[in-house]
Amino acid sequence: MDPSEALLMHVQKPEEYPITEETVDGVKYIAFGDNAYPSTARTIAKVYGKEKEYYSLESLVCFLRFKGENHGVYVKEAAAANVKAVTRIDRNKVTKFLEGEASVFPKPDGIQQEQPRSLKQLLNQGEPDAKRLKLDVPTTSGHPNDIQMEDEGAGPIPQKKEVEIRALNDSLTKDRIAEMRRKRQKNLEKGIVNIDESLSTLTSASLPKCRIHRTRENVMLGVRDLSNVLEIISAAQRQWDLNEKKEKVAAVHAAVGGRSGLDGQQRSGYSRYAQEAFAHEKTKEIQTEGSFIGSNLSTLKQGHSGGQKPEMRPPPILPSVVQKPSGANGAKRTSRSPIIIVPSAMNTMINMYNAKDILQGLGYVSVDQKRKESNKKPTDLVIQRQKNGQTYNIRIIDNAEKLAPEDWDRVIGVFVMGVAWQFKGWKWNGNPTDIFTHIPAFHFHFDSDKPVNQVMQWNCQKIPISSTKRHMDKARFSQVWEHIEQAVRKNKPHLNQRLGL
Repeated sequence: MDPSEALLMHVQKPEEYPITEETVDGVKYIAFGDNAYPSTARTIAKVYGKEKEYYSLESLVCFLRFKGENHGVYVKEAAAANVKAVTRIDRNKVTKFLEGEASVFPKPDGIQQEQPRSLKQLLNQGEPDAKRLKLDVPTTSGHPNDIQMEDEGAGPIPQKKEVEIRALNDSLTKDRIAEMRRKRQKNLEKGIVNIDESLSTLTSASLPKCRIHRTRENVMLGVRDLSNVLEIISAAQRQWDLNEKKEKVAAVHAAVGGRSGLDGQQRSGYSRYAQEAFAHEKTKEIQTEGSFIGSNLSTLKQGHSGGQKPEMRPPPILPSVVQKPSGANGAKRTSRSPIIIVPSAMNTMINMYNAKDILQGLGYVSVDQKRKESNKKPTDLVIQRQKNGQTYNIRIIDNAEKLAPEDWDRVIGVFVMGVAWQFKGWKWNGNPTDIFTHIPAFHFHFDSDKPVNQVMQWNCQKIPISSTKRHMDKARFSQVWEHIEQAVRKNKPHLNQRLGL
């Protein structure tokens, strides 16, 4: 009977063929009744996709124990027992085989199956010679303890001689010593505790199946550290209060400026045309339009009544004062700095938190570390790059939807995170292929991991970063600037002066 047949007999008649596991001389055996097989014995259950590979006996026994569990639970239990697990593809066929359908796995031709061994002989083989039972020798009587001697000429078994007890002194007599020995033997017998070995080891099968009662409290418990959320809210509240205060001050200034009108603007400086506004007031004795040219001293002494009034002229019309804007032409000054776009997500290796450390300092600092140092995320970032003794400013943003059509001519690089929705709302209809044709793209990943499949299909520079060797960061990040400068010289020569090329 091969191991597969013995396993089926156990499934059909578990009481007649109980399954036991024993270890003899370092070899693990699985026994069905008295038929014992090595745990690594090969069965007729063939592994799917493998020509000459079959499941071992211990693999099928482990699957039989956890057949009713989920496949994921079974795989964990098999891994804990250091047993090869039955694959999900073979699970259905092995289940039918253990239910009695032996035709699922035909017997292989030309392969010798493991033959059973007697469990009693294996156990007797592992005992010392003095304790080993002579199972092949018939007894002289019906009692199992009466075993016939092998040699008829051998004499009777010598009896153990009693040790003679002698008195040591007057206080330790023979009776006293014998009584002390009896007490010691009695205490030793009381100290022996019989322990069931089956209960000494708890396995996953014997553990009770339980699940945690889900309440509102334990459902809302999480593993993330959200201690900085209150600080972020406080900083945002302070910014809101400051903006509200600025709006109130601006409204007050606008109201005061509206009441003052044009007079307030004219009082700021002297204007000779403004003085003529008082010419129509005749109540004053001041002749604003008088002239003393050609008059003598006597005429002046006669006073105001003797003089001739000059011809009244209508006051000239005051031209309206036009306030020019502070700028040269009244238009907003456009920026000419090159632009680099980084992802806005938090699960990337570069964003607005650590872009300055990577692109300006040429050293890698994780996003989580920079986020703990500064809770507020930069909205607009400007880095400085040294080239030929000159300093050039480069703008870093993470929201490309705010860029005007003419601003895309100044974009010199983009960092991708591996998902297509990052380019939603971008120029060229958000098509990554067209974007990477006009703009050089880069993707950071750890050297121990491979880039995602989506990035492998894109025309972007894959730059590996070591997770521990920080002295290699400068050489890695310098490659980014080399590709950017090469692309600017070729496709955007109008930005050469802005990068010192």
